[in-house]
Amino acid sequence: MKTLIRLAATASLAAAVAACGNDPMEPGPVTPDPDAELPAADPRPVDAATHAELLGDWAAYPAWCSNTTGAERPITITLTRFEGYENSCAIEASRPIAEGHELDLVCQGEGQETRETIRASAGEDRLRLSYPDRDGATVALTRCPSE
Repeated sequence: MKTLIRLAATASLAAAVAACGNDPMEPGPVTPDPDAELPAADPRPVDAATHAELLGDWAAYPAWCSNTTGAERPITITLTRFEGYENSCAIEASRPIAEGHELDLVCQGEGQETRETIRASAGEDRLRLSYPDRDGATVALTRCPSE
């Protein structure tokens, strides 16, 4: 009798699963061969024209422009890098947005790798950075004279 009850329960479970579209008799999804070669990565080159006006050295105060070490020194933005105090970031992507540019950064700082998005807008000799991942914190910087 117990065998008959188990058989009926198993049949009922199989019928319920099949009714949900998950027929246990159908083969599952095909999984890729773990030894198969992966497709090549599709690196997104950073378009220099998208954030050209951001390039250069920027400091919170003009007097900091001559400092090369310490917290009171400028940040440097290049075509591919965003360098600051105790962090070094690769610019992974740059997109124009209504108020300037949005940069996706991959940063190394204090032995940790992090990802961050910043929004930047430059006008005349001022740079405004906004950090959406940091509750929208903003900072204004002054362009340092180029040598």
